[in-house]
Amino acid sequence: MQAIISQFHASSKQGLEIIAGALSAFATAATDKIAKALRNPIAADPADEQYELDAKLWDSAPTVAVPKFAEFKQLEDVGHRFLATAEGLFVEVRRPWLHVIQPVAPLNGQTVRPPYGTVKQKVDLAFERLGATFPMVRAFIEAARKAAPNEHAAWVVWDSRTGDLAYRELQITDASPGAISYDRPRLEDHESLVVDMHSHGALAAFFSEQDNRDDAGEVKISCVVGDLADGKTPSIQFRLCVLGMFLPLKVPADAVLGAAA
Repeated sequence: MQAIISQFHASSKQGLEIIAGALSAFATAATDKIAKALRNPIAADPADEQYELDAKLWDSAPTVAVPKFAEFKQLEDVGHRFLATAEGLFVEVRRPWLHVIQPVAPLNGQTVRPPYGTVKQKVDLAFERLGATFPMVRAFIEAARKAAPNEHAAWVVWDSRTGDLAYRELQITDASPGAISYDRPRLEDHESLVVDMHSHGALAAFFSEQDNRDDAGEVKISCVVGDLADGKTPSIQFRLCVLGMFLPLKVPADAVLGAAA
C-alpha cells in the first residue's frame, strides 16, 4: 500500500510540475506578445499583408521619442531618423562629414504637446567650419571663368580615412550658358560629397528651380557662383541641403575670395 501511495505522490508532483511549466511558458509568451505589441511603432496589424513594407520604411527612417528624463543618445551611424519632441518633429542626419538636427514640423503657441524631451538644433561639420572649403571654391571660380559663358561644375570631397578635403573635377558631358550635364563620379567607401559647385557664367549666383529639383533628397552643401565676366567680383551662394530641406548659409563673397578678391 505504501508503494502505491508513494507512486501516487510522485505522479501528482510530476503532473503539477508539468502544469506549472505550461503556465510559466504561457505567461512568458503572453508577456512577450504584449511587449512586442507595445513596441510596435506602426499603427497597423502585423498580420496585414502590406505590413512588412511599412516596417522596412520605418527601419530606413525611424521615428523615436526624445527622452524627457534620460540622456539623449545621438545617432551614431550614417543615416537619418525623425525625433518626436515636446517642440515638434525634428530630423537628425548623420554623414561621415556632418551631423545635423533641424526642426521639420515645429509646434508653436498654445497646442497639444507630446510628453517628450527637447533637443537643440545643430549643424556640426567634421572639418569644423565652412571656410575649410574656400580654397577649393576659389580654384573652382578660376576654372569656371575659363569655361564661361558656359556653366561649369566640380565637387569638394571629404576623405574620412585621412580627414582631408579635396577638389574633384567632373567629366562634363554637355554645357551651355543655361545648363550643364556631367557624369556623376564614383566615390570610394571612405569618400563623401561635401560641396556640389556649379557656375552661372555671366549671370548672378542664385538657386534656380532646376537646382531645387537637383538638390532634393541629397545631403550636401550646394554652391553656385556667378558674375564671372571680366572685371566683376564673383557672386557666391551657399546652402546646406538636407533631404529636401534647404538651409541658407550666409557667406560674404569677400570672405570666400580673400586676397583673390
